[in-house]
Amino acid sequence: MRAFFFARPQLTPTPARALPALARELGLAALVAKDESGRFGLNAFKLLGARFAIETLLAEGGLRRGATVVCASEGNHGRAVARASREAGCAARVYMAHDAAQARADAIAGEGAEVIRVDGSYDDAVRILQSDAAEIGWTIVSDTAWPGYERIPFLIMLGYTRMMDEVFAELRAESREPNAVFVQGGVGGLLCAIASWCAFHRPQCKVISVEPTDAACLQASARAGRPAAVTGPLNTTMAGLRNREVSPPAFASLLPNVDAFMAIDDAWAHDAMRALAHPAEGDARIAAGASGSAALGGLLALCRDESMRGVKQQLGLGPGSRVLAIVSEGVTDPALWSAVTTRR
Repeated sequence: MRAFFFARPQLTPTPARALPALARELGLAALVAKDESGRFGLNAFKLLGARFAIETLLAEGGLRRGATVVCASEGNHGRAVARASREAGCAARVYMAHDAAQARADAIAGEGAEVIRVDGSYDDAVRILQSDAAEIGWTIVSDTAWPGYERIPFLIMLGYTRMMDEVFAELRAESREPNAVFVQGGVGGLLCAIASWCAFHRPQCKVISVEPTDAACLQASARAGRPAAVTGPLNTTMAGLRNREVSPPAFASLLPNVDAFMAIDDAWAHDAMRALAHPAEGDARIAAGASGSAALGGLLALCRDESMRGVKQQLGLGPGSRVLAIVSEGVTDPALWSAVTTRR
């Protein structure tokens, strides 16, 4: 993976932005946000995995130019697959839940992909695309896995680890390496990538998963000790994390390497959106969506909610902590971002 990115110097790193004022307010030594809002010309981290996976398949002969690539998405992964497919000379079809935000669907279509709305959730879209791909012979590039389909999600997760290479290369030079990282949960791909990287390279670094209370499938699975689906309505505005089921191989790998599984209400993600959009003096400004702000929202909940004091102490977060929060996306739903951030 490192050879892939070293051979492509035009794929420049995203910045790690310091938030010293917010760190002081939260009682931390340092706080840095890994800003993925401009990754390779898109506004989310997903192109790291999609591009690495698709170009690896092309190089190996598992995908040919002119073929059709398919995936399911709430927005960011679909747009990344659409962009990577177009650049590889392939067509793309992206399956989306019926109620996915129109702005996200339009962004995917703008990359040249065909968008297919399904009558159901993201998890339903995954099952429908499997059937269509098997019937017609399309290549699935999914960031969630299922029995018999593990290698491509593994390649995608391997691409995501590039993010941590970038972070530690930048912060090591400034003696600001984090000792805790807050990361979005979702189906588990990004979380698995970051937790696995830390387990191998920085085992002392705590890893905290953050997901919506309405879609806390990772937390439910951690409690059960096995993949467990959640039920009920998915009303969260953290659209990129709006799924009922984990990716089983990702979950099996991340379970021993994640220190805490948090589930937060949308209000915390919205607080984080406002904190990034209207920073205190000296802090970087970042325009980020609800999913992109979720990791920081988890940190805010841990530091500001008195009921979380015991968890905070158990994780050892305090005046000596240097925290990294992944900001995984920029503004993918402009109407929501404007509505949330205009209220201070």
